[in-house]
Amino acid sequence: MFIIINKMKKAFLYYEKKNRAWNCPPPGSVTSIRLSEEHKIERYEGSLFTHSPNKQKCAFTLAEVLITLGIIGVIAAITIPTLINNYKKTQIVTKLKKVYTVMNQAVNLSKANDTWTEYPAAITNNNAAAHPDMIKYLQTALIPYLNGATFPADVSYPNAALNQLTKLVLNDGTLCFIRTHQQIHVYCDINGLKGPNKNGNDIFYFFLDYELSNTSKRTSGMGNFYPAGYFQNLNTENNTISEGYAYKNRTKMLNYCKPTEPDSSVNKYSTCALLIMYDGWQIKNDYPALK
Repeated sequence: MFIIINKMKKAFLYYEKKNRAWNCPPPGSVTSIRLSEEHKIERYEGSLFTHSPNKQKCAFTLAEVLITLGIIGVIAAITIPTLINNYKKTQIVTKLKKVYTVMNQAVNLSKANDTWTEYPAAITNNNAAAHPDMIKYLQTALIPYLNGATFPADVSYPNAALNQLTKLVLNDGTLCFIRTHQQIHVYCDINGLKGPNKNGNDIFYFFLDYELSNTSKRTSGMGNFYPAGYFQNLNTENNTISEGYAYKNRTKMLNYCKPTEPDSSVNKYSTCALLIMYDGWQIKNDYPALK
């Protein structure tokens, strides 16, 4: 036992000697305090239960601090943009899914109350920006089931093409723009008047359709409010269904969600909402509209 204690003391003294260059006694090192000429008492420096008025303080050097801050800065530069981008994606998906859900719930309530009827012919045969018959139709068929939704008359939107369309504001601030051509076309800005007011970022393209309307399109259980590009064509002669231009085809969804699409007959960014829905309500890394 005596031999072991001596070895421990030698080890403590060795580490104490090595750390003198730093002016810092090693934790747990054995030191002596002279009480009198005849007596000494040993204690462990750095113990929570002891105190020495002559105890030396340890500190980081300036170089150590600068190196540490540099490492933290590099890590922050790498991780913060990713965190911000993921948060932005989550916000987009959450708002977009809410609009889709709220609109379809309103249609289902309208159906249950027998107020969801086929559009007047003046709507489906007209390509006007804002048709009075459409507003009249929606006032009965949809607005009563959208809690707090209104048709504002004094809202000015920065996108001139959308600003001329009929505007519908939902109770969460979502701003939808409506035009007619065979179906009712709906462009929803999930941020309202807030920025960035860009397609595929906060503006998304939908259709508001009546089941088996004169366009002979079915939406395969996706509801009557569905993203552009999601439909199947019904052949009324043999009652067969064929796929629409982007139905279940992710490659086409990606192409039509880009700023420049391969088919000039399709609107830019038209399938961005469809792509997000198809991917399980998430924005994947190859989503083109945010790049």
